[in-house]
Amino acid sequence: GDHGAFSITEDFVSLVGVVPQVPPLDDKGQPWAGPQGIGDLALYAPAHVLASITVPSGWVVHATGAAMGEVPERDGRVRYAFAAGAVRDFPILVSKGYAVSTATVNGVTVESHYAARNQDVGERVLKYATSALAEFEKRLGPLPYTHFRVVEAPLSGGAGGMEFPGLITVATSLYRGVVDPLEMVAGHVDLEQLKEVMEALGPLGAGAPMAQMGETLERTLEFTVAHEVAHQYFAGLVGSDPINAPVVDESLAQYAALLYIEWKHGKKAAESMRKEALVAPYHMYRMSGGEDARADRPTGAFDGEMEYGALVYGKAPLLHHASRKLVGDAAFFQGLRSYVDTYRFKWTCKECFTKELAKASPGNGKALERLRVRWWQEARGDDDLGLPNLDSVMDRLGAGSSGLDAEALDAQAKELLEQLLPSLLGQ
Repeated sequence: GDHGAFSITEDFVSLVGVVPQVPPLDDKGQPWAGPQGIGDLALYAPAHVLASITVPSGWVVHATGAAMGEVPERDGRVRYAFAAGAVRDFPILVSKGYAVSTATVNGVTVESHYAARNQDVGERVLKYATSALAEFEKRLGPLPYTHFRVVEAPLSGGAGGMEFPGLITVATSLYRGVVDPLEMVAGHVDLEQLKEVMEALGPLGAGAPMAQMGETLERTLEFTVAHEVAHQYFAGLVGSDPINAPVVDESLAQYAALLYIEWKHGKKAAESMRKEALVAPYHMYRMSGGEDARADRPTGAFDGEMEYGALVYGKAPLLHHASRKLVGDAAFFQGLRSYVDTYRFKWTCKECFTKELAKASPGNGKALERLRVRWWQEARGDDDLGLPNLDSVMDRLGAGSSGLDAEALDAQAKELLEQLLPSLLGQ
């Protein structure tokens, strides 16, 4: 249930949560709830950390903060030291056989750490991370770090990445999937069943999902990196409760990643990504039998990762899209920057961003609140996103750009694709 946050493999150790932290207190003086098995693990008040980690020779430590140096011990081990200021968590990752590429953005050293075999992708991840960091700092203000690290990690359970202050991880499956999509789906999909789908597509098979999935996964890789970088603001700087109110930071990180695509690649690319990364997962969830429901719930109140992803990552972020349409770009971006500046290093609330938008667009306060209730508290997904359909799913699988649509499929192909959906979603 922790997506590999606390795990070990032959060449990677992830020790998220191993450094003790003091949980925040609620209004009654009680500690916040801990991890529920779905969603993020925890978040804490900003704290300073000075850490010393000793590992066997040949292993390298990746952690939050400025690296203070490496000291060889008499027994052959190596001691790494890190200093981090005002961080809400302190992960410790250890790798063997990794390579590193670096770049600088606005005085911040950005490092991309990856398995040596994945160098080409690791360097593209560095490009995506520096690009996202530059775009966000320009519009949301500077991050308080001298170093920012992106680390390839063997995440599990369908996670594409994880966020920590000054450090993010990106799933090994994405690094390898963009090179060979079969590596991405082999653990989740019955390949024989997938072949049946390809055969059922007949002459359209050349433009079917697997042929386009590499391009789709590359877009997903860039979007995932942008999403995790956006988490440096939500909830790295602007703190919120990831257990009782995951909709607050996840929806903003998701929508900020969509904004990054718009700023970097244009509105047409952003609209395609909105359908592919937000709308399609909701449709896939509904087509697999899931019911729409309230998105604003504690992580433990969701039936599983599939429902959580569809409602919190898919439907909920589109509140911000609707709010932007209502108030216009000038007021929306003014409110977004004000939100970051007002709650920097503090704790925010579920209504706080809506209130900042209302300040920027005074005549729309009540309408903005109605939108928040509609998108987060009500089950209006089918009305707002349209009824689930196979066309949306085909876009998600990468077939949309090939000109293949659901109407072109015969009954057998449609039936096989629908049978395949739970596997593709990691259910």
